[in-house]
Amino acid sequence: MASKQTSNPPFYIVGLPTEPLEATEAKMKFERLSAELSKAFPFVEEVRAVVKTKKPTGGHARYEVSVEVYTPKERHSFTETGHNLATIFEAMGPKMKRLLSSKQSRVTGTHGESRRKANLQV
Repeated sequence: MASKQTSNPPFYIVGLPTEPLEATEAKMKFERLSAELSKAFPFVEEVRAVVKTKKPTGGHARYEVSVEVYTPKERHSFTETGHNLATIFEAMGPKMKRLLSSKQSRVTGTHGESRRKANLQV
């Protein structure tokens, strides 16, 4: 009997900062987020993040993170800005899950209704 192995979709991060502590923490958060997305939404094919750094003179760096989630039918884009990469990825998680779950209900045709309620109305 062959066991079914679930594989996470490929995820990519472009433009991580050179600070090792901040980069590893952000990578771990993004890795965890992509694993959660692939568990909840098996139709996700790829997750890609692009980090743009804007460093003012003498101040702390400001990051703009753009994440794209590729599904078989379409591409979803999310953008967030802030001063800490780990908190940016953490804040993007609920937004991404909310949008993808609403898209999933549209695909199944239930629009948020359960099958039981739909059968009772017939």
